[in-house]
Amino acid sequence: MLVLVINLDRAPERLTHMRGEFERIGADFTRLAATDGRLLETTDSVNALEGRLLSKGEIACFMSHRRCWQQLVESGESHAVVLEDDVFLGQGAEWFLISADWFPGSAGLVKLETYMSPTTITARPVAEFDGRGVHRLSGKHLGTGGYALDRETARTLLDLSADIDRQVDDFLFDPDGEAFRAARVHQLVPAICIQGLKLKGQLTLTNDPSTYASGIYEERLTTRTRLSPAGKVKREFVSALRKARLALIGGARNVFGAVRWGRIPFR
Repeated sequence: MLVLVINLDRAPERLTHMRGEFERIGADFTRLAATDGRLLETTDSVNALEGRLLSKGEIACFMSHRRCWQQLVESGESHAVVLEDDVFLGQGAEWFLISADWFPGSAGLVKLETYMSPTTITARPVAEFDGRGVHRLSGKHLGTGGYALDRETARTLLDLSADIDRQVDDFLFDPDGEAFRAARVHQLVPAICIQGLKLKGQLTLTNDPSTYASGIYEERLTTRTRLSPAGKVKREFVSALRKARLALIGGARNVFGAVRWGRIPFR
């Protein structure tokens, strides 16, 4: 199993954090120097989902993940785990990092992270390992903090992402996208990793919270159209209605369907 951690040269504090996480669980990783958005030339790539320009940070992040997929293809390994450098690892995470024995044949990519937002998975796992289940993911579940994939899926993702027109987490984990279907995306439950700013009191941050801040998120805000006060109120109202609708549908599915709706726990 190839284990890659994406880390910017200018973020040594994050690399220190990841070394501590891996030392704690007794596992090893290979550092992949992330593409730095600050060094990219100005781009006019448009986000096909939102109709705005992609920020340089978003493009650089996608490029870094593509380099991980390329490294897996060239490595000769059958599988890889890709981690971003702001994640915390859960109990027993080492069993999913030292071998691919747990990886089900029905999957091409397994999301190891929880983003702590409600999503939909199959009620029954397709495989179980060390007290965790691997479920088919059928709902949107963003975040690229941690996932595992096989070599053939890496090849497919490289082909499908020759032109970058969205954020990498939308590319991988939006059910309406071609890559989501081609990769046969599954979800590990409970998740074995979570981004630092998603912990919300579950664990004590070992460094200053700014260590885990998302520069890409802040940069993304500058590429979006500024809304008037009335526009912001409308946006929040529409968002609240959408969340309420999803909660009602999700609750009904839990009772009557073969799927589960809710937040993926971290352990």
